[in-house]
Amino acid sequence: MFRTAALVLVCAVSAVVPFAAPSPACAGIEEIDYATYDAKITDKKGVTTEVSDLGYATGANILLAYRGEAEVEIPFRLIRSIEIGEYVAEQRRAPVTVVLRSGKSVSLEIDSIEEGRLLKGKAEFGEYRIRTGKIRRLELLNLSHTDRA
Repeated sequence: MFRTAALVLVCAVSAVVPFAAPSPACAGIEEIDYATYDAKITDKKGVTTEVSDLGYATGANILLAYRGEAEVEIPFRLIRSIEIGEYVAEQRRAPVTVVLRSGKSVSLEIDSIEEGRLLKGKAEFGEYRIRTGKIRRLELLNLSHTDRA
């Protein structure tokens, strides 16, 4: 009861006070956005690795990107694959193509903050960690059935 009341209060304050950032619960983050995935990752050197239990080291598994001048958040649960191009220093962004599970392709850009986010998972040879900006292609195959440690 207290937690629900506190959440309602935070959402109400976020809506009224323009400088307050909305809480994650207000922004539509669901419990499944913390789930991990079986995936195939191809890095910038062309090395492909299959991993399980893949997700961001911190926070929800949501890609933060730009579409034109707009900021967009795409949960991993909606993504089939992500292709990341080379970082363009003049624009301070890298081009990204996201293929949604529906089959639709979306052209986006990510900035250096998103490029620096750490993904971690488990490969057959041990722990696997990679920064988003070091990935050429990420295929999210399905939800992992393991618990994160």
